Amino acid sequence: MTARESESEEDSTSRSRLASLVRSAFASPEEADDRYYRIQALKGRVTVERHSFGARLSHWTQALLMFVLMGTGYAIWTGTYGPLNVAPWDGYYLAFGLHLWAGILLMAFLFVLFPLYHVYADGHRQLAELADVREAIHIGQAFVGLKSYIPGYHEARQTYDESERDWVAYHPMQKTFFWWISILFGVLVLTGFGMYAEMRADPVWWVEVLGFLDAWVGMVVLKQVHLLVFFLVVAMVFGHVYFAVLPSNWDVLRSMVFGEMDAYVLREDDDDEQ
Repeated sequence: MTARESESEEDSTSRSRLASLVRSAFASPEEADDRYYRIQALKGRVTVERHSFGARLSHWTQALLMFVLMGTGYAIWTGTYGPLNVAPWDGYYLAFGLHLWAGILLMAFLFVLFPLYHVYADGHRQLAELADVREAIHIGQAFVGLKSYIPGYHEARQTYDESERDWVAYHPMQKTFFWWISILFGVLVLTGFGMYAEMRADPVWWVEVLGFLDAWVGMVVLKQVHLLVFFLVVAMVFGHVYFAVLPSNWDVLRSMVFGEMDAYVLREDDDDEQ
């Protein structure tokens, strides 16, 4: 196969995927992914572990660090330090130190520990798949009242598939939030350390490595980008909290506190019977 034929085949595949997404946007809920119909006949629930202790600990530690970063970032930006004005330290230096180390710890939890427990230990699918995009289109339309929800969607989110060793369905926000917050926090890290490298006369090697943007972008631009992304992250965090406390998500929220939830279980022999 020539390079031109290979490129043509890739373009054809991309066009077919795009066409599938467009068709799904206008299709009726009954034509959605048939995975949801697999749980229609299930009756009764059992207690299933959804989140291990390590995943829960890393999740709530991330939440704490996020709010520390928000509070100290706001204090540094406005010069309002309040209870951080503790002798013998100046409020700015205490806020800056907390901001720096909270960011470093959050890097470790967000990029290493939480994925380690959530994906590899608990087995949750975290990569966005084509089916997730189709679901997001349907659910977004249903959320604003343009369509009804996919039949069995809510039950599918509460169903564990033993053969797949994972949950039948996820809310799209569960995956998109993780990826967007990771990307945006990465931007905050690079711009933050870029400013830090600019401020220090003789930064240590790891500050120079993480703050490499200092050689390419000026302090003013770094600060503007940092603040803009900061506001985006704040909006996403509060959006995440809003969806978590909706009554329809209380069972999932409780599972992030206690680890277990009452769920339907799709047994490995259910597919054989069908």
